[in-house]
Amino acid sequence: MAAGECGGRSGPGRALPAVLALLTVLAGAVWWLLTAPAARASQAAGVPTCTLGAYLSDLYDIEPAKHTFAARFRLWSVCPERDLDPLPKASFSNVSDPEKGDPVVTVHPGGFRDVMLLQGTFRQNWDARAFPFDRQRIEVVVSAGRPLEEFRFVPDNANSAVSEGVAPSGWRITGFRLIATEHRFPTNFGDPSLRPGTGVTHSQVRIRIGLERDDPTAFLKLTGPLYLMVLVATATFLLPSHSEEIAMGERLDSLQSRLGLLGGGLFVVMLNMQQVSAVVTSSVGLTLLDWLHLLTLAYVLLAVMGTVASWRWTVRGGDPVRAEHYHHRGALYGLLGYSLTAAAVVGWFAAADWVW
Repeated sequence: MAAGECGGRSGPGRALPAVLALLTVLAGAVWWLLTAPAARASQAAGVPTCTLGAYLSDLYDIEPAKHTFAARFRLWSVCPERDLDPLPKASFSNVSDPEKGDPVVTVHPGGFRDVMLLQGTFRQNWDARAFPFDRQRIEVVVSAGRPLEEFRFVPDNANSAVSEGVAPSGWRITGFRLIATEHRFPTNFGDPSLRPGTGVTHSQVRIRIGLERDDPTAFLKLTGPLYLMVLVATATFLLPSHSEEIAMGERLDSLQSRLGLLGGGLFVVMLNMQQVSAVVTSSVGLTLLDWLHLLTLAYVLLAVMGTVASWRWTVRGGDPVRAEHYHHRGALYGLLGYSLTAAAVVGWFAAADWVW
């Protein structure tokens, strides 16, 4: 009994320090959650800021194959002090050979306003997998010339806008807004006040433009040969072949003609696929048109296999009535399966793309 009583008293005694330690950890976590956001906000509040706005006056030379587009902007900044003006030292990360206009500085009750023209060709990664149902988001990246501890951008979305009728032919603008971001450079750019290996973070503004293709005929132009080939291949299986007037040799000749037509169809599909690849380039993966071409190739190959099977059936003395019955059912089911699969592929690509 003495041993049992001693063991019963020692359990709570050992558990009390563990409970106190757990409560201490929880209290420290709650304190950090309450004070850390306020500390970060206080630190950010002490950093000078300037608003940045943009007006898109022209958009042209959209080249998804070259991963570029050209645009003309009017940028402005409003700062509480003249020395904070970010436009003279701002960099544009994805522009090639920019053309900058002379800044125009004016004084207003809200501070100093600087207006500058910017024009150039901008590099952009395009995702054309859903062509021609793709929706793109192109960007112009504006980086501040000072570290984040010394300066921050504030987007002026209220006054930023797009000129009417600026969308190029075949496209429609679906969105325009400015996004404040941060970019960390893994270097101190030789600053002796920072230890080697220390990175520097700069404030950025991304001018995002949403685009959507507005040419409904492009899809039919590029896929029309595929659908014609599918219909021709299907029609060859619907021709009558069990008439008593048709001899064995004539049946074999018709099957041989069908094989020649299907072989030519394979060549047409491959040639059209090469032409489409020259128009629609994508480094991400197979495009919608690639999948449709592969589906059509599979359909024609199945038609070739069915023709060869029918040939062997005819040579071995198979019933021509049953063969024609198989031809008709296979053609109708194959056309239905192709149509449903193609529609599913198109719907998946159209719905899987990003939405502005």
